[in-house]
Amino acid sequence: MTKPPTDDLYVRYMKAFTASQEHTNGCSACQAGQDCEVGAPIHERFHRLQDAYRERQSKQQQH
Repeated sequence: MTKPPTDDLYVRYMKAFTASQEHTNGCSACQAGQDCEVGAPIHERFHRLQDAYRERQSKQQQH
């Protein structure tokens, strides 16, 4: 039995989510909604991948 192909976008999105959550858990600035210098690119990556994933899901539902 063959495995279904891995959804690379989803995997990257979930890894970015985990990284964002882990950083926020240990950063008081990010917990307060003020992204720190280290956290800003982590959170930006998560949001960018989240937007891409949601856009793809929306397009798939339209078909």
